[in-house]
Amino acid sequence: MQYLISDIHGDLKSFKELLEYIDFNSDRLIILGDVIDKGDNPMECLGLVRRLMKDYPGHIEIIKGNHELFASMYLDGILSERTWLTKDYGGKAMLASLKRMSSEEIDDFKNFIDELPLYCEIVSPIYGRCIATHSGLHVDYIIRNDDGSINVTKSIEEGYKTDPFEYMCSGDIHSMPTNDLDHFMIVGHVPCVYLEGGSYKILKRKRYMCIDSGADPGCKELGGRLSMYCVETDEEFYA
Repeated sequence: MQYLISDIHGDLKSFKELLEYIDFNSDRLIILGDVIDKGDNPMECLGLVRRLMKDYPGHIEIIKGNHELFASMYLDGILSERTWLTKDYGGKAMLASLKRMSSEEIDDFKNFIDELPLYCEIVSPIYGRCIATHSGLHVDYIIRNDDGSINVTKSIEEGYKTDPFEYMCSGDIHSMPTNDLDHFMIVGHVPCVYLEGGSYKILKRKRYMCIDSGADPGCKELGGRLSMYCVETDEEFYA
């Protein structure tokens, strides 16, 4: 089975609960970014993921999210400490962890997050060929195929190449026409509690779904949860 989780945001307890459903000897877990920031245990969550990647190669992978980008920007001197500590960025626990790390550990961390992919392709028995990514698309960087359909992978690559920050922070997929996407998309980034109906449940639309059910502390105050989606069975799991 293939399982997808997004926007863990340092929620170690809920993450461990969902991992109980997975057999890493045969299953595959794809995390759609934002393992870090906002919650209390971001580096512990990332450390657990990296240990699982080492113990079960090929069975777990991470897509880059905007909060991994923020950490890299901070270490490059592009994002200020003051900005990273604001509520929207939620870098307090991450910053504290980095200040306890050696220069070698910081280099290893930065190399890891810088090399994370932007998307991966999966095949669903329900939705066909899918692109799993973090934020989705940005309306200013749409690339179309000859038949007029939106080339999802090229649009992702164009957005990130042109303006990584603007692209990774975009929630445009929820307000733009999506019927002409050339792949079904599975995204995170915008918590479902802020979308239609205010429910934490995974949001499924005709050509995409959002699996960010709101695990960060601010969303949990609104009823948010950490969710996991099974590609083969269409099942949803919550913690």
